Amino acid sequence: MAKFDCELFGHFVYGPELSYNDLLAREAELVDAIHAALDASGGEHIDFTPTGDALRVQCVFAHHEEAAFHTACAAVAPLLRGDVQGRMLFVDKGLDLLHLYLLADGRWRESGLRLPSAREGLATHAQKDPALAVVPTTTPKPGAARAKRGKNGGKPAGKPAG
Repeated sequence: MAKFDCELFGHFVYGPELSYNDLLAREAELVDAIHAALDASGGEHIDFTPTGDALRVQCVFAHHEEAAFHTACAAVAPLLRGDVQGRMLFVDKGLDLLHLYLLADGRWRESGLRLPSAREGLATHAQKDPALAVVPTTTPKPGAARAKRGKNGGKPAGKPAG
């Protein structure tokens, strides 16, 4: 049985200037080129999901190898002109290391993040490190969520008056 220690999540966004037909042509070009680049870099089980204004890609790698990621980025970046930009996130399945690649205008840039263990992350010294800061998210109240969607003005549905 094959063992894959790394997973890629990619997201490529099309510019608003692309017509529908141009977008379909660019998408076909990108799927072929990205598939070839990932395959040549050791990617397996490559899956594409078009979402209308973007293209998602997911695949696995046997190992979390930075050199393979660089090879893939070097092959994909030249295809990303002003009408498409992308991000590729390589996740070590042990959750020790993340590599994020930003791709646009024929260039790519890398950023890596080594993740602490749970105990290290919960320790006092880690909480003071802004790179490890936990950003809380807020959940809107149910009425506020309905109001944003325009349903019932944010009020619970009831029997009609009358």
